Amino acid sequence: MTRNSLNTDTKRQKRDSFRHDLRTHLSAIVSLTDLIRQSNDPEKSAALIEALHFAASNAMAMVESGTELFKQPRQDKILLGDWLKEFEGLANILANFHQANFTLKISSELEAADPIAPEPSYLHRILMLLLDNALKYTQGATITLTAVLKSSTEILLTLCDNGPGFQKENPELLFEPYHRGEGKGATDGKGLGLWSARHILSAMGGSIIAKENDPHGACFLMTLPLEAPTDPLGSEADASEQTRQPAPPENARKTKTEILIVDDNKTNLLIMTEILKAMDFCPIAAQSGTEALQLLEDTSPDAGIFDIQMEDMSGWQLMRQIEQNASSKSKALPAIAVSADDAPETIAPFKAWLRRPIQPEELYEIIVHCLAESKSVHL
Repeated sequence: MTRNSLNTDTKRQKRDSFRHDLRTHLSAIVSLTDLIRQSNDPEKSAALIEALHFAASNAMAMVESGTELFKQPRQDKILLGDWLKEFEGLANILANFHQANFTLKISSELEAADPIAPEPSYLHRILMLLLDNALKYTQGATITLTAVLKSSTEILLTLCDNGPGFQKENPELLFEPYHRGEGKGATDGKGLGLWSARHILSAMGGSIIAKENDPHGACFLMTLPLEAPTDPLGSEADASEQTRQPAPPENARKTKTEILIVDDNKTNLLIMTEILKAMDFCPIAAQSGTEALQLLEDTSPDAGIFDIQMEDMSGWQLMRQIEQNASSKSKALPAIAVSADDAPETIAPFKAWLRRPIQPEELYEIIVHCLAESKSVHL
């Protein structure tokens, strides 16, 4: 086989695996969306929306990186334990959707080490492929993800299921591109999931092997390099000196535009919070007018988004309370009203009126306009 033929095959594998992996992500997003539509429980809907945001943000990171690994936007560092617990929420929902069970186990040694999650979007991609594989080949599976500290420089993640296992097949063959297992109940596919997982892990400096579970099923063992957290205070010798430094002024500490959201509907509050996060704002959430007034005693957000219909006090009443407040910083708060009703003839003291269902593009334009107007007034 010529070098050109090899290059063509490699490109095809990368392209096909990218499509396969993205389809896995999108399938999870569709399942979560269906569950949200079926749910009338605000608490359950809130958990589903959290999982949907987690899945969608990782799918977006995958799209932005394209078929080549490590060409993604910079991500904020997150501790591995925290990230795994967030993944657990998504995995639990998807497992329940397929009448299966998912369990996460984190060793005490790993929790004590507090390592940074290695390349979170790629780690998500790998675990989604393995989770999808377990759910696809095992009806009513019991799936366990275990995270332990393998050594001072490595993490071991093990995902096991109690399905049919490898059916006497050499597990190594499952990592070959376009090779599919022979387990009962297997659905159609390209046989690229495990190849893609190994390909990504290799690029991350890790490895993956498969072995039989006891008494039956499959286990996938993933070794990844450990990244220690950065001590925010530096060495112990420097810590006391740094703690003696005066705190920076409040306006110097704020790096993002803070927006106070007030809504007594938990689902609406969570949706608005996630929309604002996606727009790179810093949302501050309150579930009542009373809670919002308490928050304003200690914070000075740049703008507010208030639901008009709330039980303890309406958005109108909240604005009047803010205006009567002796604090000049809260008096100047530019606020946007949100309602399912059309805007009345006069919306003052609100700067704008946003009607549900909310369109993110319209919301963004309104926020920017209010902030610009507020800034010009105070210059």
